[in-house]
Amino acid sequence: MHILTKVFIVFAAVLSLVLAALTMAYSVNADAIVSKYNDAQQEAATAKAKQQAATAEYADAAAVATQQIHGLQLMLSDIAARNASLVTENASLTASVQAERNRADAVENQIGDSLQTTKAQASVIESFRQELSSLRESELGLRRASLELEDRVNDLASQNDVFNATIRALREQLASAQRAAELAMGGVSGAEGSPYEASGPVIRGRVTQVSVDPASGQPLIEVDIGSNDRVSENMQLHVGRGQNFVATLVVVRTDLQSAVARVSLTNAGSSIQPGDLVVSRFGR
Repeated sequence: MHILTKVFIVFAAVLSLVLAALTMAYSVNADAIVSKYNDAQQEAATAKAKQQAATAEYADAAAVATQQIHGLQLMLSDIAARNASLVTENASLTASVQAERNRADAVENQIGDSLQTTKAQASVIESFRQELSSLRESELGLRRASLELEDRVNDLASQNDVFNATIRALREQLASAQRAAELAMGGVSGAEGSPYEASGPVIRGRVTQVSVDPASGQPLIEVDIGSNDRVSENMQLHVGRGQNFVATLVVVRTDLQSAVARVSLTNAGSSIQPGDLVVSRFGR
């Protein structure tokens, strides 16, 4: 017999043994395998059910996610539209801000020009104020001068009135003296001197006292001017009050700073009072 045949026979015997062993193992484990197969099918069914449930859940989740994605896309579109609107509004606001800045710059320039104009106007106003102040001072000076002139005119008018009254009184006195001279027929006067009117600057004073001579009963007038003021005996003094002539006096006694005079002529209805003005003559 050939060696290969022997080998095949041995190999077949071994296979028979293995097959017998496997058959025995299969017959022993057939129930277990069937049971495990059934379990495997059940597990497969369960897994399939779970897979179907998971698939359904995933489908629902996918639908929800799709809706959310759609909502987010709509929101994104809205946000994009809003962003575009905001960009446009921002550009408009930027332009407005720039316009306001330009306007503010223009206003500042106008303010600067106004300040310069105001300063110039203030300078002009100050010049006008100084000129007005000078004009007011000049006006006050003119008013004072006008008042002084009015006072002087009033004094001159008063003096003129008194002077005219004195002239009338002197004319009456002259006429009386002429009549007395005619009556005396060349007789000698007993007086030591004749009354005279002082020359030179006008002497001015006031009546200080009015009294009566006990011997003659005639009024005696005391004045506050005397020999220091060039007053001497027989000098005529004229008395005035305001714008009215009061009387003419003849000095009978002098002192350094006072004198006493008698009344030679009185204006009708007038009487001499302390404080009356006394002058050597009326006029300058």
